[in-house]
Amino acid sequence: MNHLIVIIGATLFYAAVSAPAQTSIKPASIYDQDGITVVSPNQPGWILLTIGKSETVFEKRDESGIFNASVKIIRTKTFETEKDRLTGWEALKQEEFSKLKQDHLHFNYTRFKGAVCLRYDAIFPLEKTSSNKFAHFNVNGYLLPLSNAKDSAVQIEFSNYSNTRGLTEDLYSLADEFFEKLIFPKRQ
Repeated sequence: MNHLIVIIGATLFYAAVSAPAQTSIKPASIYDQDGITVVSPNQPGWILLTIGKSETVFEKRDESGIFNASVKIIRTKTFETEKDRLTGWEALKQEEFSKLKQDHLHFNYTRFKGAVCLRYDAIFPLEKTSSNKFAHFNVNGYLLPLSNAKDSAVQIEFSNYSNTRGLTEDLYSLADEFFEKLIFPKRQ
């Protein structure tokens, strides 16, 4: 019996120690993600979910929704031309979003931070259940070339789960501020 208690205790201790910590942060805190300077959203109530070489994720929860702001380095294939890269990235995001019921999905080829990139925004209706009280998943983001790797991209994204269809004007402003404060290594 004592042996069983020790095993259960050790398992619970390991689970508690290995669980990701959710760190409260000050608004506009600065983080380094493998040479990319990431500034957290400039509002109180955000927590740091993930920080690492390939991903930084912030989250805020309140009665109106669950909000995420993230910077993630993703692997892609190597593309011959800029046009191939943009259409390849669009196909990549189409595939990712195809798993969700789609209300709105729009892609735009644009310039951001000195690079030609893919901008996207999407709205996905959700079924409200006892475990999900929100009716929409809203996403706004960019895919940008990573200056030091031909087979990778930087995905910067702002999303939320809410009962509002689409991001509000205030959330678009917050997302744009989050995107604008990112600092990337100089392009070669």
